[in-house]
Amino acid sequence: MGNEKKKAYWSMTEGVFNCLIDKKRTLAFKKAIYNTIKKGDVVVDMGTGSGILAMFAADAGAKKVYAVEIDENNIRTLKENFKINGFADKIAIIKGDICKVKLPEKVDVIIGEMIATGLIEELQVPAMNNILKFSKKGARVLLKKYEIFADLVYNSNSFYGRRFNIFRYEYSDVKCTKSKVFTKKEKYLDVDFSKINKKINVNKKIRLKIIKRGVINGIRISGRSTFFDNSILHDSYSYSFPILLPIDNIKISKDDCFVLYISYKLCNGLKNLNYKLVKTNEERIF
Repeated sequence: MGNEKKKAYWSMTEGVFNCLIDKKRTLAFKKAIYNTIKKGDVVVDMGTGSGILAMFAADAGAKKVYAVEIDENNIRTLKENFKINGFADKIAIIKGDICKVKLPEKVDVIIGEMIATGLIEELQVPAMNNILKFSKKGARVLLKKYEIFADLVYNSNSFYGRRFNIFRYEYSDVKCTKSKVFTKKEKYLDVDFSKINKKINVNKKIRLKIIKRGVINGIRISGRSTFFDNSILHDSYSYSFPILLPIDNIKISKDDCFVLYISYKLCNGLKNLNYKLVKTNEERIF
């Protein structure tokens, strides 16, 4: 092999790279970071991934950035990338589970992007609950709030001449994944990440009214993020893109009324998600 250098790559290659090149998502975080961090701040970046947000934090004036990462291959790559970009002294890598890790000092700013749509998967809530223990009084949480919505849609489930009654996703850059919308979006959850969230059980009854005739075959779950500087990010192709929960085709008319029952534990995965859609004639419930 001669002088060939052994390379280490991200083990979650696709996810990490998609986040890195997703300009809508990454530039939204960059803007919020520059508007939030003050010179001399101590910052933590939860699940640093490519390390780009940690580097933005250092550029924005942070005195020290703790980049928390659990994956060995990712850590080796991070060390090299922080070094070649001139951040070896300013960004410290901490290996560990973000939901359990201990920080060496209290922090002024928390950066964390472990969001999966609806807070059904990924670990934003338990991660924040842990890291908030290491925050200074008045610490700034970059991703301050996340709101979750539901509506009823038709989303094509036909691919290559076959039907697939499976979970589907709306990607901002893939036209064929777009849905036809038949109700207004109804917010069913509002999570404040600046405080510890002990209530992780979601058990909601959501009333939805049809606005035009047609056919529905899906329940769309979507999200809206609010940063510390009050800027907003809805979704992008690597961030909080809407998910479609499949239902059987239902013919609908304007003013038909439905109740959606949905339950799950925050950040505990799709396996614990339950939902049911029931048609009702009780228009007065709206």
